[in-house]
This record gives sequence, C-alpha cells and structure tokens, in this order.
Amino acid sequence: MIKRNLTLWLCLLMSVSLSAQEKTFTPGGFIRGGAWFSTGDYTNDVNAALGDVSLTLTATDNLSYKGFADLRVRMGQQFGENVNYLEMREAWGMYYNSFMSLSLGKKIIKWGKTDIFTPLQRFTPFDFTYHSPDFADKDIGNIAGELVLTPASFIKLSAVATPFWYPSVLVTAPLDLPENITLNIPEGLRTGNGYYSAGLRADFMLRGIDAGLQWYHGPDLMPGLSLTGADFTNPLNPLIAISGVPYIINQAGFDFETVLNPLILRGALAYSRPVMEKTGNEEIPFPQVEWVAGFDWTPGPVRMTIEYSGKRVIDFYESPYPPLIGTELDMNELSQLMSTPGFDPVEFIRMQTESFSRLYNNQLYEYYHMVGLRFEGDLMYGRLTPSLTTMYNITSKDFMISPAIRFKPSDGVTLSAGMDFYSGTQGGLYDIIDDFMNSVFFTIQIDF
Repeated sequence: MIKRNLTLWLCLLMSVSLSAQEKTFTPGGFIRGGAWFSTGDYTNDVNAALGDVSLTLTATDNLSYKGFADLRVRMGQQFGENVNYLEMREAWGMYYNSFMSLSLGKKIIKWGKTDIFTPLQRFTPFDFTYHSPDFADKDIGNIAGELVLTPASFIKLSAVATPFWYPSVLVTAPLDLPENITLNIPEGLRTGNGYYSAGLRADFMLRGIDAGLQWYHGPDLMPGLSLTGADFTNPLNPLIAISGVPYIINQAGFDFETVLNPLILRGALAYSRPVMEKTGNEEIPFPQVEWVAGFDWTPGPVRMTIEYSGKRVIDFYESPYPPLIGTELDMNELSQLMSTPGFDPVEFIRMQTESFSRLYNNQLYEYYHMVGLRFEGDLMYGRLTPSLTTMYNITSKDFMISPAIRFKPSDGVTLSAGMDFYSGTQGGLYDIIDDFMNSVFFTIQIDF
C-alpha cells in the first residue's frame, strides 16, 4: 500500500512540474536515514533505527492562491516496536488578497512570539516521542480553518477553528508499567461533542513593538488521565485501568516582541481555566497563570535564545498521595491503609492517578520556575551548524540537554549527530522517562 501511494505521489510531482506553464508548482522533499543508540538503562541498545521520506509540493499563482502538501513515509523500529506508516503531515489550500486570507486543510499553525516556552501554542499538537534531528518535525499538522484579516498595515486579525480533538503524543508507550496497570492514551483525530476548538488573535505592529492578544476555547492538547477501572478482588494487587481523556479549557493571553539593540526581547502572559470543576475529576487540572520573559542575542555567527518561564497554580492543594506511576508502592503502608475504618481504596487510586496527572502537567507544586537556553551557530558559510538546547525546571529539578551538530559536505547533503539527555529527581517526570529517552544519534539527509 505504501509503495503504491508513494509511486502515485512521485508521478504527480513529475507531471505537475513538467506540465505547469502559467502557474508555479514546486516539488521538493528529502530522504533521511538515522539511528539512535540508548545511553540510559534501557533493554534495547538501539533505541530507534528509522528511514524517512518527505515529498512536498507547493502550488501558487503568486496572486490569489497557494497550496502546500507534505507527505511523510517512515519505516524502521522505535522503542522495540516496528514503525511502518504513510502520513500526510500537511495538506492545505489558501485563497488570499490584500485584505484577507482563508485556508482550509491539515496545517501547522503557530501562535505566540516566544520560542522555548510557548503557553499560547494551542492548535498544533506535539509528538514528544518523535525521533528526528529537526525539532520542528515533532509538530503535528491539525485539521483546521484559518481566516486572517488585515484591515490596516498595523493590525492583523486571525480566527482559527478545528472540528476534532487532536491530542499530543505523550511519552507513555515505552513506560515499563506494573502488570496490574494498563494505560490507554489516545492518538490521532478524535470526534465527540465539544471536541471542537476556536481561537481569536489580534496582532498589533506598532512603532518599536509587536504585541498580540488572543483567546482560546477547546480541549487542551495534553490529555487528562482518568481512572476508568479498579478491581480490588486482590486488595494487595488491584487491577487498575487509566485512560487519557480530553478536558475543555478557556484561555486568554498576551505576548510582545521588541528590539532593544543588540537584543530582541520577548514576553508572554497566559491565564487558563478548565470549564469543568476539578473536585472529583482527577483528569481536570487546576486553573493556572503562566508567564514567559526572554531575549534573542546574535553576536556575529551565533544566535542565542534565553527564556524564563513561571507558573502559579490557582486553587492549589497538596496531593495527599504520591503519583501512581513513577513511585514504588509501600506494601506495609498500603496494608495499614486497607485496615483503616472508612478507607476507600478506589478513592486512594483515584487520588494517585490525579497526582500522576499533576506530575505530567507541572502542577504538583503551587509555583514553578523554569529556564531554557538555545544556542545556534552558523560557521563555514553555513556548512557547519552546531546547536544546543537545554531546559531546567528549578522547582521539580527536571533537566534536559540536547547538543547537536550538522555538517553539509556538499549541496543537498546533511550529516547530523547529537545527544538527548534527561535527568530528574527520583519519581520525577524525567526520572521516569530517562531510561528510554536518553540516546545519541547519527543521521544522513539528502534534500531535493
């Protein structure tokens, strides 16, 4: 099936590139192979070995319409599982004029001016497990309609709507779970009442500063974790089922960008609140306020981005029990709880599930503080590009660093090597995933 579809796509690219006369059809893409080798305590020495093909096509008359498509083929193995799929990453058409543009289809839509921490990013899901030397490959195109109006040179109004829920892909599939726990996390498009999302944004291009205001209503891209089953036939080894489910939020936000030589300053402020009450609903997060401040600095061939992100969790209360996943259950403590009059074992597991949900959403503490750094070099006239991305959660002690280097020995050929390293305190998020996420990688990419 994949070979037949790939052949049809190649024939289409050849036909349009040869037959087009007045209109512009631009095919492109790449072929890439890569291997990721585990550096953590993981059962497989080869974390992933993958081959990718990207076929792109841009169609436009440079006057009133534009279309873009990106077809991806991936084969290989990742986390010990075979990978074999054909995916249309983007496919959208746009009509535009000097006043407006209207686009429909599967599209990657980026809102917000900040770079490392993006609290205003609402319409593009993210695949946290996707292996690639290009960080942007983790973005997932979403089915959406986007209307952009430009009533004046200094203002741009945007409206986006999506009919389905498309959750981000969490780092849960490779988890080594206890035999009594099953974890069902949704992937791909999901239909249902209330799963639509809508957002409005106004961008102001003023003298010396660009600023934006936005509002969003719809399901969060991160699934909530809900206890869907608890069988206590064996009280010391209960059977537990947890599912990822959507929850609806309202969010309002503001961001800005301004130049203060030699720096480009950026900032954002966002307030989000779930539509449903949290009490009794372990999958629902607390309301929260997030803020981001940072700058870009480009001294010569080097670009450096530094950002700080803070968060306050509203209506916060301490979690009475540790997360269900990531901590070992104390059997003596459990025996004492089970013998306590009035103890509800289902409520105990529900609160542990809520605690794990809070761990994933950075809501175990009332305040969070994080810092991030991105470094990118441009050496040898663009042939050598070292980079480094690192983030540290000051509150939870989670630490990530990802150095990489790209070398272009000739036009259209890119050799990449790098490392992904995660570390955290015992029972923390990065401590849970570091065994199977820590790796070094090598890739070769041919662009055409």
